Amino acid sequence: MTKPRLIIIINFFLILNLGVFIFGCSDDGEQEEEKETQAQEIQQLVRELGDSDGMIRTHATVALSRMGEPAVPALIEALSHQDVGIRWNAVVALNMMGEPAKPAVPALIKALKDEHKEIRATAAGALAKTGTSEAKEALVEFVPTLIKSLSDKNVGVRVSAARSLGEIGVTAKQAVPDLIKVLEDKDVGVRRNAVAALGRIGSEAAEAVPALIKVLNNDVVAVSSLVLGALEKIGTPEAKQVLKESLAKKQ
Repeated sequence: MTKPRLIIIINFFLILNLGVFIFGCSDDGEQEEEKETQAQEIQQLVRELGDSDGMIRTHATVALSRMGEPAVPALIEALSHQDVGIRWNAVVALNMMGEPAKPAVPALIKALKDEHKEIRATAAGALAKTGTSEAKEALVEFVPTLIKSLSDKNVGVRVSAARSLGEIGVTAKQAVPDLIKVLEDKDVGVRRNAVAALGRIGSEAAEAVPALIKVLNNDVVAVSSLVLGALEKIGTPEAKQVLKESLAKKQ
């Protein structure tokens, strides 16, 4: 091989490697820029959790929940904010997020002691969705508090408590007698969440079947429409018979 040709080949590979290096650096720079942009967006959304406009608060809450794990550190920080509105929407976002909120478990356990009952109840629901052993241990101890909240004078607290007991599932089986009582609550939202909670507790809620049948026959459609699903999950012979009869009526 002649010397000029060798020099040309060497220069070609040097240029090629330089191009790869520049492309790699450019790619890394773009990724860093994207991370910085996302971090700024998250901080802006967290600030909007306390906005006076309800639509803006709702949008920010949903957007943060959809971002998943990248938004968790900022939401953890928001859980200790002095503004109750920001704390409330932060815990709602983590609840909506579900399993990706696992890194927030210690902060959510701390939120079980928040001065506001709705925040405590929603934090319990968020913990249930993470599915960690640490969360489950904390929830076992918190179930009695949720049971007590089922009779709170504030409708929102009762709704949050019933919903959270359902999200906890079979671990909340001790709440079944109280959830049965709540099936007669004057608020439709509370009754709906009680029916759903009994279904999620499953076979351990067998004693609720007669009360659920009563709801099926007498309550408004918004509540009774959930009963068949709950009975199916409970799965006792009595529940299965009701399902069979209901199916026969539709045919």
